[in-house]
Amino acid sequence: MKIRVTPKMVTIIFFSLMILSVSFFMIEKSIDFFNSEFAQNETDFRGYLIVLFARLFMILGWIAIIAALYFRGHFKDVEKPKNDLLELHEKIEKIEKKKLEKKV
Repeated sequence: MKIRVTPKMVTIIFFSLMILSVSFFMIEKSIDFFNSEFAQNETDFRGYLIVLFARLFMILGWIAIIAALYFRGHFKDVEKPKNDLLELHEKIEKIEKKKLEKKV
């Protein structure tokens, strides 16, 4: 059985790896916190929860931005902005050449 590698599949794989790596990092930090002496103090626990939720909301925000960009089609033709910029640069060079020829 041959698996076809498409841009959509690669995006899903990288997206999944990103979510899993961040999730494992957060779980590891949680385990470290609960095994430390700071877990016994209620004030430190509140601080831990604030940091945990701040990181969680930040990650969810990034995921929402990437998902919105993906569904709007920003990753379908990644070469287009480069080509547009090169075309614009060529147009500007032609205009500058014409201006220099007029001055001479």
